[in-house]
Order: sequence, then C-alpha cells, then structure tokens
Amino acid sequence: MAKKKKFRITRKMKRRIAIAIAVLILLYVIYGIFHKTEYKIQPSPISEKHDAVFQYVHDGDTAVFFLDDGEQVICRFLAVDTPEIGEEGYDEAKRFTDNALEKASKIVLELDPNSERYDTYDRLLAWVWVDGELLQAKLIENGLASVGYIYHDYLYLDYLKEIEKNVTREDSNAS
Repeated sequence: MAKKKKFRITRKMKRRIAIAIAVLILLYVIYGIFHKTEYKIQPSPISEKHDAVFQYVHDGDTAVFFLDDGEQVICRFLAVDTPEIGEEGYDEAKRFTDNALEKASKIVLELDPNSERYDTYDRLLAWVWVDGELLQAKLIENGLASVGYIYHDYLYLDYLKEIEKNVTREDSNAS
C-alpha cells in the first residue's frame, strides 16, 4: 500500500495567501470609501396617504400644501430636523426643499400610523414623497438634515438612521 503524502503549506504558499488576503482587504476598504450607497424605499401600503399640491416652504422641514380634499395644511416633515433661521445651513436646506417640491410632478403626504396626526403647533406630521422618493431621506443624504424629533417607532425611522450613519461615515472618510 502506498503511503499518503502529507500536505504541507510552504513559506511561498503562506506569502501568496497573505498577499491575496491583503489585496482583498484593500479592495474592500477602497470600495467602502468610494461606493455611495443607493437607498430605495416605497410608501407603506397600510398608511393613509394624500396627494398634495405644493404652495410654499416655511423652512427646510416645513411646507404648505393643498391636500386632495382641498384642505390647506402646514406640514412638518416627520423625523428630520433642518437648521432654523439664522443657523448655518438654513438657506441651503430651505432652497433644497423648495426646489424639490417646486419641480415635483407628484407629491404624496403619508401619515404614519405610529405618529400623532398634528404637532403642538397644529402642523400635519407626514412623510413627504416627491416623485416616488422620500424627501426626508434626500435631505439627510445631502447633509441638510439630521434624524430628529423621534417620539415613536416611525415607519421609516430605521431607514433614515441607516442613511445618516452612512453619510456620517462617508464624511469622516473624506476628511
């Protein structure tokens, strides 16, 4: 009976394996630095929605709309916070929101079943969908808003937090 040859890893093989692992790690790091994550989400099929017609913007996270039933509402965008008047970034956030809503062909306000309908200032609290994209997410992606005013477990809260985490990571990688 023939003796089985014992498999041995040589120094040369160890070096090649180490180089291959190093290259894979380097590629992963480069991918993480330069890859911009695309986020896609759809409105929930279970929540109340209203088609809306844009009127004007108060600031980066508040706007006035006419709803599909003719009611005029001041809408406070759920789960985000943009700079207030006089703060750095106020003009950019307001301009971004105004441009997005002004150019929109379809605006849908979605009421979150886990949220109050109105805040203490009698503003409608809603998710704002602009041509099928969540405006709150776009504000965060562009560094114009942060996740804020969280009182419940809102529908898209985890989604916004993930975007914010990745935007923060991308900003720190760029530094």
